[in-house]
Amino acid sequence: MDFRAIFLATVQTVGLYAAGFVIPFVGQVLVLFTPVPVIITWVRNSRQEGLAVLCAAAVLASLLGGWQTAAIYFFGFGLMALGTAEGMRRNLKAEQIALIGGLLPVAVIGTVLSFYFIKIGTNPVTTVETYLHSSIAEAAKLYTTMGLTEMTSLVTAVPDKFIHYLVRLIPGIAIATSVVQAACCYGMARSAIARKQMPMTVVQPSFALWFAPDAWVWGLIAALALVVLPHEMSRLVGWNLSIIFAVVYLAQGTAIVDFYLRKGRIRPFVRGLIIAIILVLPAIVFVIALGIVDIWADVRNVRGPVLKI
Repeated sequence: MDFRAIFLATVQTVGLYAAGFVIPFVGQVLVLFTPVPVIITWVRNSRQEGLAVLCAAAVLASLLGGWQTAAIYFFGFGLMALGTAEGMRRNLKAEQIALIGGLLPVAVIGTVLSFYFIKIGTNPVTTVETYLHSSIAEAAKLYTTMGLTEMTSLVTAVPDKFIHYLVRLIPGIAIATSVVQAACCYGMARSAIARKQMPMTVVQPSFALWFAPDAWVWGLIAALALVVLPHEMSRLVGWNLSIIFAVVYLAQGTAIVDFYLRKGRIRPFVRGLIIAIILVLPAIVFVIALGIVDIWADVRNVRGPVLKI
């Protein structure tokens, strides 16, 4: 085993994880990429060394912040790294890797929480709603004490109906967010591995050439059909599924934008900046629509032989 590589990857992992606790804003972004060093070690070196990094980082996190900190790391980031790395080693498709890496931590955490709420006999939806209401009340009280009347008015203006639906859409939001994070970590790890020109077949075509399996559109159609049904539970299931599929086709639309920016020989930094600007504007709706239209239009002609960019 390469103990030097294990040590460096462990330090990098814990450093990224700790950044979320000690560095404002930027740290919240860096912490999202905590799985990357584990993924790289797992794929580039071996499963044993990747597992060693995963366990060593959990132990170090426990020493620095207690078992709760280690548990959050392991279940939130460690399982994502494990699923993503193993998918890469098995040379699965990009969407399969992102799904495994993103769904594994959600499934495990969801199962643990389900058993916990069953054991204590509490409705999780009611518990989360109560928590959000109390958090809003505390925030309003704090802003009032600080004399920030505008912030107090803004916080207290949040309607109960908004919280009602937000809590019930948490499953879709959590799954979509976790899968997107796993996809980003996969992309970073893939780039790092590609620079080493490994003989393994883990380096797949560019993101600009990616498209979701065409059959997934039936999932979107089913989700939208559930949304228009009169039963509230059906609508909630439909909205949760719609969030997930909206992210899928947002990714496909973004890939199309990236494809044409690459054809225009735009530099990587400028490409990233343009895409970031598009995604924070209302134009994001058109990007999602572009991803859906691409199912039939195939605007990049990528459903034939693989292109090279």
